[in-house]
Amino acid sequence: LSQCSYFNLKCLQVIWTTLLKVYVKGGLFEKSRELLLELEALGYAEEEMPYCLLMDGLAKTGQINEARSIFDEVKEKGVKSGGYSHSIMISAYCRQGLFGEAKQLAKDFEAQYDKYDLVILNSMLCAYCRADDMESVMRTLRKMDELRISPGYNTFHILIKYFCKQKLYLLAYRTMEDMHRKGHQPQEELCSSLIFYLGKTKAHAEAFSVYTMLKYGKRTMCKALHEKILHILIAGQLLKEAYVVVKDNSELISQAAIKKFANAFMKLGNINMINDVMKVIHGSGYKIDQELFQIAISRYIENPEKKDLLLQLLQWMPGQGYAVDSSTRNLILKNSHLFGRQLIAEILSRQQMMSKALKSH
Repeated sequence: LSQCSYFNLKCLQVIWTTLLKVYVKGGLFEKSRELLLELEALGYAEEEMPYCLLMDGLAKTGQINEARSIFDEVKEKGVKSGGYSHSIMISAYCRQGLFGEAKQLAKDFEAQYDKYDLVILNSMLCAYCRADDMESVMRTLRKMDELRISPGYNTFHILIKYFCKQKLYLLAYRTMEDMHRKGHQPQEELCSSLIFYLGKTKAHAEAFSVYTMLKYGKRTMCKALHEKILHILIAGQLLKEAYVVVKDNSELISQAAIKKFANAFMKLGNINMINDVMKVIHGSGYKIDQELFQIAISRYIENPEKKDLLLQLLQWMPGQGYAVDSSTRNLILKNSHLFGRQLIAEILSRQQMMSKALKSH
């Protein structure tokens, strides 16, 4: 009989607590308060959960003073607490911009409790980060390590934003790397900001790594980010990586940015990839100008062992409607002994015939 009574009481407690959740979710805070009083009278509010439900609802609707009143009530009545009420109030203070209060409450929790979970640790981290208390941030992280509590998505997100705010961009990058290794996909906005900051501080390779994490993740990606990373890679002379960005996303990149990339690659890029780059930028709809051809051909002439690549480029040009101008033609003829006079003469002759045919039309 006693077991049945206990079972019935537990069922009743679950029903009333569920009803409290419904009232809170519907914004019926007066009814929620009345129901909480009834739960207290029946002895169903000996633990903090019913209070936390109401406190959280009030806090999330901006009623911070009312939420604080419930929190104080929990303490005054000696309600059994595992720290969840602290977590709710710390988060509420952070949302309201009351960072000093959030920080103080986090310190109160540390002094009062020795039991932690990821939720409360995230709340504490948020409070310390928003209050710019680096010492407390690092202490909380050490505590997570000691307790072997693995950081979650929110933990990483809080830390990356904080490290960026503190201009510790490489630390933010390493944190994002760790986040990615643990299987969490960072937000596009956070990645975009970090890419910008890393590029600004000349951490070009790290910026590309963040771009790659985002590109091959499951989240959507802003089209403008492809051009943003392209400019960063060009500035860092990471031209092989820049080539990959252009090759995969040429339709999303402006002609001006493609021209900037093409000029940089022809001057400084891997000579073995010049012809591939020419084909990609032509395929993007960009009309290759004579200056680019002259730079590429000059590099081939400076490296006679690359004669096959020069011949391939010259043979490719007519089919795409290109022909070298007179100054580049003279440069090639002047050095034709390096590449085979007869073959060079034949290729240039075909180019000239094609050029005349195009002009006649």
